[in-house]
This record gives sequence, structure tokens and C-alpha cells, in this order.
Amino acid sequence: MSNKRTRKISPMATAAVEHYVGLSNSLNTSEVSSGVFAARQHAQSLLLQLAFPTQRDEQWQYTKLVQFVQNRFELPNLNAQKTTLSKDELEQFTPPYERIQLIFVDGVLNCDLSDDLSSLPNGLRIQSMRDELQNSTSVASWFSEDALVFSEPFGVLNTALFTDGFVLNVAENSAIELPVWVLHVQTQDNQISTLTNRVQLARNAELTLVQQFVSLSEVQACTNVVTSIEVANSARMRQVVLQQQAEASFYFHNQFVSQASNSDFNTFYAGMGSVLSRHQNHLSMDGEHIENSQNSACLARQKQVVDSRTHTLHNQEWGASRQLHKYVLADSAVGVFDGMIRVDRQAQKTDGQMDNKNLLLSNTAKMNSKPQLEIYADDVKCSHGSATGQINPDQIFYLQARGIPRSQAIEMITKAFLMEPVETINRSEVKNWVGKQLSNALLTGGYFSGGDK
Repeated sequence: MSNKRTRKISPMATAAVEHYVGLSNSLNTSEVSSGVFAARQHAQSLLLQLAFPTQRDEQWQYTKLVQFVQNRFELPNLNAQKTTLSKDELEQFTPPYERIQLIFVDGVLNCDLSDDLSSLPNGLRIQSMRDELQNSTSVASWFSEDALVFSEPFGVLNTALFTDGFVLNVAENSAIELPVWVLHVQTQDNQISTLTNRVQLARNAELTLVQQFVSLSEVQACTNVVTSIEVANSARMRQVVLQQQAEASFYFHNQFVSQASNSDFNTFYAGMGSVLSRHQNHLSMDGEHIENSQNSACLARQKQVVDSRTHTLHNQEWGASRQLHKYVLADSAVGVFDGMIRVDRQAQKTDGQMDNKNLLLSNTAKMNSKPQLEIYADDVKCSHGSATGQINPDQIFYLQARGIPRSQAIEMITKAFLMEPVETINRSEVKNWVGKQLSNALLTGGYFSGGDK
């Protein structure tokens, strides 16, 4: 393997890259899948060439990785993962609705806490990614053929340090009534969990998937996830992602979604934790009459950085996409939104809308917003917009005039602002639960303690 680099990087970044390449090599010493072995080696080579992005990279200008690079996260102690989370501890995260559950502890599937994967509803198949790779040689090609994954620096790191994840398949004409709830729990300090997930919905299938990322205590850890989703003709998928990790942790999640004709995909992201988080959707509309909705609600305070991005490709006619992204920032928090809607030449009759609205609760919070349109067709209806500001004093006065204290008025206005994207979740039991999670984080997280009461 060549150590030649294509650009100059700092000694600190060099040490970080070499650390993670060393971890990848240690994983490969016991790797039984030749495909994964080769993919890890390819990822190591890319890491050595490119290192981690800096502020000179346009896509990372406002999301500084200095703190991440300074850390030297280790692989989880897999011998401890079954003893660090009890069923009682799990209760604090468990949603109040009926579900199919899959529990990962420190990046590895915990079979004791998960549902029996051999007794799932008809049409649904779920398998640990690690087990799938041991049983099928063709699956290993996912790691070596996906150029999109390797276009993202943390996609490269994901391949280099792959540990586990899940493979989920829904058969043709199967509608899975219960939501599938996947919980990822970080329990160990200074460790990195790396998960690779694959979701495939066959023709006319239907699924609701809820992914939740949490920490058992105030650990400083890192979660790096790649999720690939394929939605076939006339299939319908609903997804919710909740990021609630400890505020000292790091979160990186790259999603790669492809849709076929007449399919419908709805995703909602809530970012509430981590000192630095970056959630990205790469969505390709590869057929006609496709609909999708990408929405998010993000909270950040103190010195947190919350970064949410979308890249939507309209490749065929009669596609409709909708986006609403809202941020609430307090103290010295930094928000980043970067959205792109690209309309190809043959994608006539496209209808694409993207809106980003941000509320600053302090004079030191910052928002960096970059909504973009790139249109090559001439018969389209597309729009994008962004607005950032503080609470209108007239709104506060209106509520005070009706006997509501100023502090309570500010809380009510902020909560109402943040909850609008939650309404796009179309399963009532999931929507109510997500709304309570966001409301609790807002009202108990110290977002109003420094404000004018």
C-alpha cells in the first residue's frame, strides 16, 4: 500500500489518519470475508491520500473537525458490550408504541435485547450485517462498488472500520404494519462505533423505520454510520432518525437513497445531541412520478455544531420533492444547512421545494445556510429559501398581553417554531413520541436559562 498523499496535511491530522489505519489493520487480522478485507485496504489507501477535510474544503468550511482529529478513538471492547446495558436501562429509551426492535450496543447487535430475527412478520427479513457477510460472498461487493460512499470522507472511514450494522429486506407487496425501531447505544468512553446498514424495499412494499442514537451516560465517543436505502417501484418508506447522544460525543451519518418510479420516501431527522454532528442525505430519483419529503428539526446550545445536508437529484419526469429544515440555536452554538436540488435535462415537470428557517436565542449563536438549485430542464417549478432571525418582540408582547409571563411566552413561541417539521411524520404514534423527545430536550436542556426572563 502506498503512503503517497495528494495534498499537504498537518502532523496532527497525519497522526489521526495513521491511528485509524492501524485500527483498520487490526480488524483485518481476523477478517474472514475477502471482500471486506479488500474494501478495508482500499479505504486505508484513500485515508492516507486524502486525510480528513479541513476548513479549506468548501463542504467543511463551517464544520470544523479539529476536535475530532485531536481525539484518538479506539475500537469498542466487544467483550464488555453484553454486560453494560440491562433491560432496565433500556427502558429509558423505549418508545411507548408497539414495534419490532433491534438493539445495538457499542456498534454490535445485542441479540439478548433485540427481537427474535427468526420470528419476524411475513415479508420482512432482518439480519446483522456481520452475519450476512459471513453467509454471502456477494454482499461484500457492497463495500467495494459503492463509489458514492467513497466520495465522503466519513464514508471512507466507515469502510475502513466497519464492525456491524443491519440488512433489512421487505418482500414484494408486503406492508409491514409495525415500525422497525433500531436503537444504537454508546456505553464506553473514547470509542468509535462504525455501522453499515442496507435497506431494500421490493416492488409495492411498505415500511416505517425509526433509528435512534443515544448514550448511556456522558461518554465522549463517536458514531459513524452509512445507511444505503433502495426503494423499488411503487414502494413506500417512512424513516425517522433521532440523534440524542451525549454532548461530548461525535455523530456522522451518510445516507444514500435511490428511488424507482412511482415510489414515495419520507425522512425526518432530529438532531439534539453531540458536540459535533453531521447528517447527510444523498437522494437520487431514478424514475418517473416519484415523491419524497426530507425534513429536520435541530437543537444546539453552548458550543455544539449541528450540520444537516441534503443532495437531491431529479433524474426523470414528474418528480416532486419537499423539504423543511428548522434550527433553534442558543449560546455560542453553530448551525449548518446545505441543500442542493439538481434537475437533470430530461427531468421535465419537476416540482421541487426547499425551505430552511432558523431561530437564534442569543446574539452569539451562528447559522450558516446554503440552499441551492441547479436546473437544466425548462419546464419545472422549483423554489428555495432561507431565513434566520430572533423572536419577534410583537409575538412576545401579544402573549404577555394575555397574561402569559415573558419567559413562558418565549418557550411557547420557540416550541411552536421547532415542531412544524415534526408534523410531516405521518404515523401518529411515532410523531407524538418524537414531538415529546424534542420538547423535553428544548424545555429541560438549558435553552432559556440565559435569556431575559
